[in-house]
Amino acid sequence: MELTGRCNLSCSYCYRRNDPSFDMFDTSLLLDQLSEINPYFINISGGEPLLFDDLFNLAKELKKNCKKLLLTTNGLMIRNFPKQNYKIFNNIQMSLDGDKTLHERIRGRDTYEQIIEAAKYLNGITHVSFLCTISSENCSHIGEFARKTQESGVLPKIGRMCGFGHSSFSPISDPYSWMLILEKTAQHGIINDDPLNFWFDEKKKSSTNPNKIVGGCTAGIAGVAISPELDVYPCVKLRIPAGNLKEQSLKDIWLNSPLFASLRDWHNLKGHCPSCEYVSICRGCRADAWARTGDYLAPDPLCWLNGRGEE
Repeated sequence: MELTGRCNLSCSYCYRRNDPSFDMFDTSLLLDQLSEINPYFINISGGEPLLFDDLFNLAKELKKNCKKLLLTTNGLMIRNFPKQNYKIFNNIQMSLDGDKTLHERIRGRDTYEQIIEAAKYLNGITHVSFLCTISSENCSHIGEFARKTQESGVLPKIGRMCGFGHSSFSPISDPYSWMLILEKTAQHGIINDDPLNFWFDEKKKSSTNPNKIVGGCTAGIAGVAISPELDVYPCVKLRIPAGNLKEQSLKDIWLNSPLFASLRDWHNLKGHCPSCEYVSICRGCRADAWARTGDYLAPDPLCWLNGRGEE
């Protein structure tokens, strides 16, 4: 849930630009609609959510409607607020994109140490994780990233850079390079929700089931994204609107969106995907397929089982 598009940084690869925050009407509307469905978890993000004036009061209200509440932040404003405010969150995720030089090339001067200090500030208050968005520029820093997270006592996570944005950084383009990156993250014990990561999880790899409802990419299947304008998307990176909360209820969009229906049936996928024995636990990254081809049902461009995603 993107509370605001406003941010105190202008990172090289970000897909967001400055947008208005929720106003009080929007916030009330959102709370009413969330109470109808009681999601398992809510992830508050932005922009930079700590720029939202009433964040902590809103967090208390949101926590009444979910079991787990997460906060995704760049971390620079963490120490501006009392530690106790953060107890409401089950996890706080901050971005760390490599060593000091590379991180500050992406996020700006003096940001690296502020992230490290923010993690120390939250020690003993709640769980903290560092997220590294993998690009061709920082893929060789995975070992260093794992070491730094271990030193800081936080959970390491990685995410895929999709093929869009205003970045001078390049997403990984070769499927076999991506396979080696995922293998390395598995060796370092880094948390990785990439759909293709099943290849390095024997338990998951052996759990294929053609009748499986949820598995792999969760876009529009096990989660949605809500923008500051109350547009509802399958995920934060797959920005095709399924509806708007000012016009439809979240429950109605969730149950009746044709976009979501198309994502939930893996038979709609193109290329090799429908015939792949692992489709029920993978489905491929729909956002990256859309970003690179314009078709959200196209093969995952980084799938090594599907070559380069060509039919």
